[in-house]
Amino acid sequence: MRGRKTPADVFAGFIILAADAGSMRGRKRLLQAVRAAVACFFITTAVLAISGPAARATSVARDGAASDAVPKIASVQPAEAQPGSRITVKIEGENFLSGAYVTFSDPAIRVIATRRISETELDADIAVGELAQPETAQIYVSNPSGASAHGAFTIGSATNNNQQANQRSQANSPVVTKVDPAGVRTGGKESLKVTGRNFKEGAKVAFSNPGIRVLGTDYKKSTELLAQIEVAPNAPTGKTSLFVINPDDSEVETSFEVNAASQAKSSDSKSQAGMPAQQFSVFNLGDATSIFQNPDKAKGQLILEGGQLRYEQDGKVVFTAKPVDIQEIAPNVFFGLSTGTFHIILNSGKTYNFVSSTLAPADTNAIIESLRSALK
Repeated sequence: MRGRKTPADVFAGFIILAADAGSMRGRKRLLQAVRAAVACFFITTAVLAISGPAARATSVARDGAASDAVPKIASVQPAEAQPGSRITVKIEGENFLSGAYVTFSDPAIRVIATRRISETELDADIAVGELAQPETAQIYVSNPSGASAHGAFTIGSATNNNQQANQRSQANSPVVTKVDPAGVRTGGKESLKVTGRNFKEGAKVAFSNPGIRVLGTDYKKSTELLAQIEVAPNAPTGKTSLFVINPDDSEVETSFEVNAASQAKSSDSKSQAGMPAQQFSVFNLGDATSIFQNPDKAKGQLILEGGQLRYEQDGKVVFTAKPVDIQEIAPNVFFGLSTGTFHIILNSGKTYNFVSSTLAPADTNAIIESLRSALK
């Protein structure tokens, strides 16, 4: 019985027949082989054309479902830690995607690193502050899509030595007197100004709401901090807590609020002019060398207040512009690559170039988005 020839069989046949092509019979057989090869080529092309899109569609559907998977926590070991301790916590469960990360509801528990072992296992290195109070906190596992799961984690009682250390450090603990703005909406980025006292260089801002991610904290002085934050679209709304934590783990808690995007937008349209001022610490790149020679001289503040944008440097107002006076706020791109800086072009023709005072591209992008959102 004759079997169906594959492309490889046909190609091998060419080699054999080529030697016999000199005779009439050889030429006839070679012609038959060429016809078979052409037919095989068209059949193979048709099969690939039909199966290719279907395979791609199946792959896309599979990847899309995986990227939206909701994580599940089955166990946390150990599920308890003492104040002042540093441990590695193993979390087992399901749907831990690449980029999954661990957070805690109590900012006294700091996550040093998260390692994804597999789709069912994560390791998290954590440090518990010496001032942490005994409680049952929540541990969260979040996927890049924002889907998250939570479980219980216990902070045990401090030893007598820790309690005595806590009492001695109360006098130097940070104090917050004002947070501006005192609330944000979901799905956006914001710059916060935290005013108070006893802030130490290296102080950090944190939140009990797992949907708020702190992109960076800029220490200005012992009475002022600037924090760049990003709020997830599905962040829990309502009252939450903001914490200022000094490097020595002394901390203070104050109230903060997250509003739904639709509620915030309607409120903005009614009272944008009455919103509290927002400040962004930047370097003016008009004289780039001054940043390295005298950083304080090049540093200024972009201020959003009363529906207008104002830039102040060395105690002087450099420019003030309404939204209609601004032609463009955009990142500086060189040969298709972002430089980590941005520019503001006014309709008057003047252009100003800036970079976040932290020199971090993420903070610069946060400033751009905040300015665009407020002035659109």
